[in-house]
Amino acid sequence: MKRSNENENDFISENNEKKRKIIDENELIKKFLCSNFYIDKTLLIKDFIEDKSSIIRVITPSGYGKTVNLNMLRYFFEMNYKDENNNENKKFFENLNIAKETKDGESYIDLYQGKFPVVYINFDDIYLKKSFDETIENFKRFVQKLYSYYGNIKNENLSDYEKEMIKNFKNCKANIYDLKVSIGILCNWLYNTFKKKIILLIDNYDSLILDSLNTPFFNDLYSFNQELLSNIFQKKRYIFKSFITGKIDVQFFKPFDSFNYLLANNKYNKYFSVTDLELQKLLFEFKLENKSEKFENYYMDYLLQNGFIEKSIPKLLEFEMLKKEYINNNRDIIWTLFIKFGYLIIDNNKLKIKNKEIKEFIKIKFSNWKDNLYNNFKYSEIIDLFIKNYDEEKIQEFLENSINKENYSPNEDLNNWYALIYSLLSLNNQYVIVTKNNYSERNNIRELLYVHKDYLDRLNNNYENNNNSNSNNSNESNKKNDQFSPYLSEIFYITINIVHKECEFEEGCIQALDDNEKFLFNGLELKNIYNKIIKFGISVCGNKCGVIYEINYGNKFKRKEMATKVYCGENYDDLYEKGYYFIDKTRMINKLIEKGNAVYLITRPKRFGKSLNLKMIQKFFEKHTKGDSKGNDVFDGLEVSKDRKNMRECHKYPVIYLNFKDNQSKTYESAIMYLKSKISSQFKYQREKIDFKKLSTSDQKLWNKIENEEEDMNKLNESIHFLCQCLIKKKFYKRKCIVLIDEYDKIIINSYENGYYETFIGIVRSLFSNIFKGNKYLYFGIITGCLGLELKTFYSGLNNIHEHTLLSDHLFYDCYGFTESELKKILSHFEIPSEEENKIQKEYNGYSCGYGNRMIKKLYNPYSIMKFISNNKNKKDDHLFKNYWFNSESDTVLNKIIKENEFSFKKDFLSLLYGNVIIVEIKKILTLKKNYLKDEVWTVLLHSGYITLSDKEGYKQNIKEMDDQIIKLLQGESKLNENDVNEDLIKKYKNNQLNKHLENYMYYIKIPNNEIFNCFIAKLKESLKNEIKDNNYINNFINGLFNKDIDTINSNLNDYLTCLSQYHLFANEKEYENVYQVLLMQIFIFCIIYGLTAEENSGLGR
Repeated sequence: MKRSNENENDFISENNEKKRKIIDENELIKKFLCSNFYIDKTLLIKDFIEDKSSIIRVITPSGYGKTVNLNMLRYFFEMNYKDENNNENKKFFENLNIAKETKDGESYIDLYQGKFPVVYINFDDIYLKKSFDETIENFKRFVQKLYSYYGNIKNENLSDYEKEMIKNFKNCKANIYDLKVSIGILCNWLYNTFKKKIILLIDNYDSLILDSLNTPFFNDLYSFNQELLSNIFQKKRYIFKSFITGKIDVQFFKPFDSFNYLLANNKYNKYFSVTDLELQKLLFEFKLENKSEKFENYYMDYLLQNGFIEKSIPKLLEFEMLKKEYINNNRDIIWTLFIKFGYLIIDNNKLKIKNKEIKEFIKIKFSNWKDNLYNNFKYSEIIDLFIKNYDEEKIQEFLENSINKENYSPNEDLNNWYALIYSLLSLNNQYVIVTKNNYSERNNIRELLYVHKDYLDRLNNNYENNNNSNSNNSNESNKKNDQFSPYLSEIFYITINIVHKECEFEEGCIQALDDNEKFLFNGLELKNIYNKIIKFGISVCGNKCGVIYEINYGNKFKRKEMATKVYCGENYDDLYEKGYYFIDKTRMINKLIEKGNAVYLITRPKRFGKSLNLKMIQKFFEKHTKGDSKGNDVFDGLEVSKDRKNMRECHKYPVIYLNFKDNQSKTYESAIMYLKSKISSQFKYQREKIDFKKLSTSDQKLWNKIENEEEDMNKLNESIHFLCQCLIKKKFYKRKCIVLIDEYDKIIINSYENGYYETFIGIVRSLFSNIFKGNKYLYFGIITGCLGLELKTFYSGLNNIHEHTLLSDHLFYDCYGFTESELKKILSHFEIPSEEENKIQKEYNGYSCGYGNRMIKKLYNPYSIMKFISNNKNKKDDHLFKNYWFNSESDTVLNKIIKENEFSFKKDFLSLLYGNVIIVEIKKILTLKKNYLKDEVWTVLLHSGYITLSDKEGYKQNIKEMDDQIIKLLQGESKLNENDVNEDLIKKYKNNQLNKHLENYMYYIKIPNNEIFNCFIAKLKESLKNEIKDNNYINNFINGLFNKDIDTINSNLNDYLTCLSQYHLFANEKEYENVYQVLLMQIFIFCIIYGLTAEENSGLGR
């Protein structure tokens, strides 16, 4: 990097002895167009002259001294056009390195300085305009200025044509054809005038072409440039030497026998860089020789540790290879450009960043470029698919489209997919990609982490130690972390797995997810460091891929403690968004995932969590809409999240949800409009989630008809099935649909009560059959309601429905209502004293689900419990017990049953009200009709929540404790003979009941709790209002008993009996004493008076 006769210490001795007079450096800097200081590169003159080629082209990046060196050449060679003997520029070179050089005994200054006409052209001075014509106009002005520089030179030796052309150029009147020969004519003019060959210096020859690469007029401008340069070099007789610089090496000058020099490893390299010796001189001159570490980034040999990639580099042959279209289809040319522009070098077949200065430059530029790309080219939306939406389909679509554009080699599948994902995620400057220390340790797997910068320190190997040893710093860090949005605290783990066939994608994704189950990464246990790990399993084959994600939780993860706000509604979104307290019922989701494809009919009483659970299911399974990341943490820490395989199903399905609760249709026509409106809303909702234009024209037309409520009956019946087909068949989702129908029985019961059942039921039957029968686009369906109507026969062909009712539910038995353990959690959370638990049990407990060994007992009414908590939370005493459930909704079915069946005079019903367990027949299938039979009435009451199942154990205990007089009443006895042994008869009755074998459809039932008892009393009283004109009969009768007022007792009892036409119902052989017992029992129950018994049988008469 130095002359052969130059010693490294020469500059010190020369500086100390001041052997040479140094010209004013500021003048030199100004002359050669330097920025801050001038480094002597004048030996370039000697090498230029001695080079055997007449046309020399040097390719270097910007900022490497091209313009400075060409200006130096210009002022060295250029003659004084006015006075050839007066060389004004000689003084600039007398003290520079070229002054020492000689040839054949003469100095280079004497031989060459100021001896040649020089044409200097810098294409950077020609500015690109918005169109080709405007750019040519700009070039015309550039030529005018160039000719003006030589304005006083005579042109006597030129032809008339050339003279006319020169005149046009000076007056800016040349056309485009004249401009193509303008430089050639200038060179010829100078040659003919001075009879000397010229020095032609062209700086940044490719500038205009590079600037126009992606403009519509690139081809026109390229052709113009090519013809312009061709016209110069085709007649080389007037050129002595030509020095050309540019940024890109292409075969543009090949026809002109030029010699190309690239930056790396050529003899001109030292003139377009700072050598070690030159750097030392600068340090000495600026008195920084002891601070060289500040300038170490200038060392060309400094290579960043591990800063390399191995890549095959294509050759740059023509400017067409620099156009956007070519680069998009041949991405590897970018690496060639990085080398051409001097950012990278090739060392042992490895690409490396050249030095620290360039590294910092790249950091800044690359960061700005990434920000621009991230914000302006919608890559932010693509990255959000990973970090916010977890959208498997969109991620897969983007990756496959991008990998196709890359045109990768099949032999490099894994590395290419890895590079693509890495490149995409690196655009978000808020996140950092962390790679495995040895990514190639397994040939079929690639792994990386994606970590928010604010949590990157957790990957430090000493993270645990730092937490223990420096608690202050740890606390500060934790405080800082707590301020982040929930998604910022997540870490993303991406595993890429190669498979051999596209049919293996799902299996390959699962293998990738199951790989490294302990989450060890570079020696760290991620589950001990992070609370939440989103893992993507990506399987690849050729230019296709599969994507599945799951959510994992750290060993120390704890869900945020719930608030003390009580929620009694049915919208699961409210629980999360408004911070209400709730009981975790996500075990139901576990069971649905485990069972898979099925259709479930689930019946429970009103306000038992049917709607809330369906909303929970929708929230879990439904895929987010684009840009919606709310709710990603709804299920964090809940029971469903404890199995990471469950979380593979989270937010991945199309969910269709219909709720018929608000149906109030009074006519067939209004019911049809109601159905159309409900279905239309679903179509509108689903349209927002898909790219509607991807549907066929016919599908779009039918979709619009249904959405606009214009479909006929046939299309109405098929509408939901059609919706499923559109969502899955067009691959908007890779998973099948989930259909949820809430309060299904509401529209059926409503049609029956309003007289249009027979015409309406066919529509409902067809709609449901099309949804749930043979629907290949259905994953699972859930139908909920209060009554278990005969679905299997009612909806023809629906034999795949699994019924889960209070009579039999081995799957969802603990998913509706609160268990005792759940109640204890609630009372503790809201600081309700434990002493109140017994009272709460009596008021709101007592429900059962299932039968036999699978029965779950002591289920609490959830609505009543939460309303009770709302009214009593944080109260130490004086708790308010009310009938919350009874007043929550109207119940026309129950009103009708009680009214039509005269329950107030049924012995078994009154026994039930008296707190006994009785045996009744309950139909598993309920058919809607005007007049229900006795067993059908019990079925309705059970499903409606007014009675509940008991078991044999409860029944036996009840028989043992049953009052003797109640037994006699139930036996229908009016009196016993004197010879009867009363105790034996009662014992016999009890033994018979205890040994009673239940026949088919016979069940033990009871009233579950005080709330329902009070509800029945209210209903029964209401049913007797029409017959008992004076509501004070009963109260007056009771007051008469307490006051021992015989007249009042007789008067009110007689008035009460005369109002009732059914007093004889329980008479036996015209003995009416039994009737009086029933009526009195009824009266006492209505007044909620317990502990009263009929007279004891003595056997001696009464």
